[in-house]
Amino acid sequence: MVTLDQVEKFLGQSVRDEYGRNLGKLIAVFADVSGNVEAVEIALNDYELVKVEAGRLMRTPDALVVLPEWKVAAIDVENRLDRVKRRIRSLEELNRKGMIPTHAYEEMRKRLEAEFKKIKEDSSKIREVLKGKISELEDQIIRYERAIANVYVLYMSNEISEQSYKASMDFMRNAKSKCLDEKKDVEKHLDLLSKLEAEPVEPQVKAAPQPQIPAQAQPPIPVVVVEESQH
Repeated sequence: MVTLDQVEKFLGQSVRDEYGRNLGKLIAVFADVSGNVEAVEIALNDYELVKVEAGRLMRTPDALVVLPEWKVAAIDVENRLDRVKRRIRSLEELNRKGMIPTHAYEEMRKRLEAEFKKIKEDSSKIREVLKGKISELEDQIIRYERAIANVYVLYMSNEISEQSYKASMDFMRNAKSKCLDEKKDVEKHLDLLSKLEAEPVEPQVKAAPQPQIPAQAQPPIPVVVVEESQH
């Protein structure tokens, strides 16, 4: 939770996202009577504003960082999916050991299964959002690559100055790199959601160790004593 005291010093300053991209300036804060921030207003430019909910804000020692909307939603589903699976496993383990009444087990199992079904639906929706975000970032990366190639051609043909070329290329290469960073982050969360969904719910019962059967004793080898003949 972010408080008003933690945020107010950033008013009028530039706000960046998790990947270091400038989003705009923090111009307003909305807080409840307890001083807990509910949302902030960011000016993207002189006429366009965007409202960001407090759940997307992360405070660092020297900055206020805005988390991507897709990431906040993905982490929420990941946590809920992991938690409901752990509860189901714990419930099944307690039932297997006879540590809870049958009626309590059945009631809790029914409720957890309903929650699990709902979370799986949410996970499926978020995975589609993440796939769409990957596609969007890939398109953006291609646009940067085309622009970089175009500026390079203009520079090589002596149609723009070296100063202009360097300024343009530095910006575009940096922006492309940040798009690649976000794409890797999206792919990581997409993979994690897929693994959490595929992970078995039921507790893994370890098989009892099999008793070691001693090797069958071999019959003794008969020893034949040959007496030496006396001459």
